[in-house]
Amino acid sequence: MKYIIEPKNLTQFKKFLNKPQITDLRIGLEEVSSGLIFKMNIDDLNVYLQKMDTAKISLQITRIFHESELDNLKKIFLKLNWPKIKFIFYSDLGVYEVIKKLGYVNKLVYDANTYMTNASDINFFLKLNQYVVVSNQISYYEMDELLKKVTRPTIIYGFGKSTIFYSKRPLLRNYFLYRNLNYAYNEPNYYLKEEYRNDFYHIYEDQHGSYVYEPKFYYLFDELFMLKNVEYAIISCVDMKSKLFEQVVNGYLQNNSSFLLTNPDMFYKGILKEKSVLLKNEVAKNE
Repeated sequence: MKYIIEPKNLTQFKKFLNKPQITDLRIGLEEVSSGLIFKMNIDDLNVYLQKMDTAKISLQITRIFHESELDNLKKIFLKLNWPKIKFIFYSDLGVYEVIKKLGYVNKLVYDANTYMTNASDINFFLKLNQYVVVSNQISYYEMDELLKKVTRPTIIYGFGKSTIFYSKRPLLRNYFLYRNLNYAYNEPNYYLKEEYRNDFYHIYEDQHGSYVYEPKFYYLFDELFMLKNVEYAIISCVDMKSKLFEQVVNGYLQNNSSFLLTNPDMFYKGILKEKSVLLKNEVAKNE
């Protein structure tokens, strides 16, 4: 199993970049990436890319773009040191069209996470892209069944917090204005309290919209080696302290799950252990 690691900040990025065991990093790009992922500007990124002998850095550009934003996206992409970029993870098909015209379809990974829940969709997008990221919004049982039917290797999320809600609307800003509250809307430490459970959902807003993250860190570990047609697993740092995340990364690289014992209340299987849909063959049996 290969791991794609998302560093938390510049210090961690530099450390991971110089760690031989880590072969793949994924970061954001300022102006065109959204959410809590660590981001770099295009000029600083190109400095690092120029020094590299092999492609190791991938970009997460999974937000949705307005038509008016695509020209700026093209300008940024024209500055990018493409030969040194490994993959571009994207969700908006406008990004696909821009990169197709630049001639780098071989670097594209389709990552519309909540949509990729069946083999037919995945196989369709595998024809257009180098890889597809399988949704983590289905159970492990369903994921196992799905991956037996895909035509090529895929990418899955192995560890992290899911974005369970995304809106392009400035929800925090609008709420504070409506309630006449004098709070900075773009502070990173706001949480929503679950009404009937003791769960807190991190809510975050940037210039591209609002995001709500699940309350705990989901994980696959031993299961990763039993799944078919998976080449990479993404290990994400969103909402985790740097020191603990480095323990998580080392745990995956060394095949040692002891990090799960450090803060057991933080980790869970989430929907991975639940059945979210009724499969076709099960419907037939019940007819």
